[in-house]
Amino acid sequence: MSPEGIVARAYLVLPADRGRSPALPRLPKLRPDRCGSRRRYKGAWAAIVLTLGMSLGVSPAQELPPASSMPAGGPVAPRPAAGGGDAAVVSLVEEGLLDAAFGSVFGDAYAPGRWRPLPLRTFFTEGWGEAWACGPEGRDGTTPRHGWLGAFGGVFYRLWFTSLTYRHDLAATPGGDAYAGDYVLFLPLSRRLEVAFDVPFATGNGTSSPRSGYARNVGDFTVTPRVLMSESRAATQVLTLIVRTPTGSTLEGNRVTSLTPRYEFWTNPVGSWVFRGGLGPPIPLNQGRGSSGPGTSIAGDIALGRYVRPHDVPVGDLVFYVACNFDVPLRGTPEAAHVGLGPGTRFHITNNYFFTQFWEFPVARSHAQDYILESAIVKVF
Repeated sequence: MSPEGIVARAYLVLPADRGRSPALPRLPKLRPDRCGSRRRYKGAWAAIVLTLGMSLGVSPAQELPPASSMPAGGPVAPRPAAGGGDAAVVSLVEEGLLDAAFGSVFGDAYAPGRWRPLPLRTFFTEGWGEAWACGPEGRDGTTPRHGWLGAFGGVFYRLWFTSLTYRHDLAATPGGDAYAGDYVLFLPLSRRLEVAFDVPFATGNGTSSPRSGYARNVGDFTVTPRVLMSESRAATQVLTLIVRTPTGSTLEGNRVTSLTPRYEFWTNPVGSWVFRGGLGPPIPLNQGRGSSGPGTSIAGDIALGRYVRPHDVPVGDLVFYVACNFDVPLRGTPEAAHVGLGPGTRFHITNNYFFTQFWEFPVARSHAQDYILESAIVKVF
């Protein structure tokens, strides 16, 4: 559905204005922007919605209850234009699943007024047939819902990124260094459903053969359905199921079939601070069939960061954060647990391209490498 169509389905009713039918103004040209952009639309948007509501009228089935009887968790009204009074707004945006998917991928998900909160209590009844809309920038408009390397979950995205991961001095024989290249795509299908694809197009590490040198292969292809539990201005909860397929090689520790159910969260507790994380057990399904992968464990991450620059400046949306990743096997000795800690950053380059980087250093007794360096170019669309 086009942005103009969505505007036409939102009705703003003022008792003093019922019955009037002024001429429709010319709609402004709405352009997609990044998630959580801080463009300022003064009074034009509210004026357009007001005029459309009065021109189209409201049928008895669409009649709004008095403001005093509106539920506390009901629709959130946009800020009225200067000189306007109190108003109630309801958004009728539920569509078919295919229409919602098309609008989520190709629609203007960043237009003002598209987003509204989704509570947990309406998980089964609301949002599945509604095109995705990017959430606001936290409580005060200073914390965009961005993904960070080392702690990328907790939020729905419409983006792709290409990353390069370097692992220095592997502990396992034959040692040496390792690298991996990834292409990841996030596609929302509705307000409640998203799917992510992870394509590790290059992996490599040393071998014990002096003639072979480095082994070069592809990694394990991963598909991740993601379901949004709830979303408010300052918090988001997401459930995911990471489905890993054995497309890689055992030489790099791949060729693993596994399922990883995960709970993820993102929250803006105060100011320009963001706290996020996730937790879930990777469950291997092909152990004992030549797989070199690990057994069942509890894996997760937590991160804390602060945004220090706005978007529309050089090096905009600059954030510094610290992330901790851990993986604790359910069988074996505690020394086999992996715990990594390190700093990260992300900032805007130009035209909704971003750069992000994360360093991880092992802090547990057992470690698979000296350190990990991840870098990525992100494109929000």
